[in-house]
Amino acid sequence: MALGAGICSAIAMFSIVFGSVLALPLFYLAPLPLYLAGLGIGSKGVVIAVFAAVVTAGLIGGVYTALPFAFAYGLPVVLICRQALRTFPDPNGKPAWYPVGDIVSTLCVIGVAILIFVAILTMMDENVGSMSEAVAGFLAEALDKMVVNLSADARDALVGSLAPYFPGMAVASWILMHIVNAMAGQSALVKSGRNLRPKVAYIDMTLPDWFSWVLVGAGIMALALPGDWSYVGYNLVIVTLVPFFLIGLAVVHSLARKIANGTLLLVAFYVFLMVLGWAAFLVAGIGVIEQWIGLRKRVQAITDQESE
Repeated sequence: MALGAGICSAIAMFSIVFGSVLALPLFYLAPLPLYLAGLGIGSKGVVIAVFAAVVTAGLIGGVYTALPFAFAYGLPVVLICRQALRTFPDPNGKPAWYPVGDIVSTLCVIGVAILIFVAILTMMDENVGSMSEAVAGFLAEALDKMVVNLSADARDALVGSLAPYFPGMAVASWILMHIVNAMAGQSALVKSGRNLRPKVAYIDMTLPDWFSWVLVGAGIMALALPGDWSYVGYNLVIVTLVPFFLIGLAVVHSLARKIANGTLLLVAFYVFLMVLGWAAFLVAGIGVIEQWIGLRKRVQAITDQESE
């Protein structure tokens, strides 16, 4: 099963090459078989699955495909599965599962480290003027290859709108990809009765206190440092808002449970979120407020008083 999961994961990643309608969803769900192996079999299962996936990717696309696959897909899956299946004694001495919020925060810190590392390498390149210019050049070259009939003016306008935030959005998308696939894998395993970890109540997710300082540090970098480091800081803010966005979603779901027609409210909320992408920052803001003052606890206290 682990070998099959690894092979399926690598093939799903390469599906985007064939240009099918299902290529993009399959590409995004490429880590799912790895999470099924890791969360359903354990440490041995995820190591075998990742090894099989990397070897398959190497056989199909060569070493320059296998290495990025290993770093972008394999290693994060191993880390998340290892943390998700860890237990530690709670204050009463009973075993407790590793908190989901801590797993998400750890993955986000890895994303921050990757972005800073890439920024340093870019700044060290003498042939590159600034990081923002390097990102704009990369986007322009990519658009020229992907969209043949795109005019120069349209390309420049698109590059101008994407370049300021592209590194942060790319890393944030990578983080969300792993989170979505891990949640989907755990949910599928719970429904089939093959889960090693009990069902997770994502609505109760919280972040460790130290993670707020990561967001504060990114904000200080964006506002206080000059040039490229300010550019990096703004993109780091986007990355560090991902866990708070998830907390904001948990707050919305918690509120929806306590009011009439809550399901209808959630449907309208997600439609609003898909139509207006900037609304994600509002949800992340709700997550920041929740992390600092505890909206869910205050709402629960009001609900308890009304019940009494």
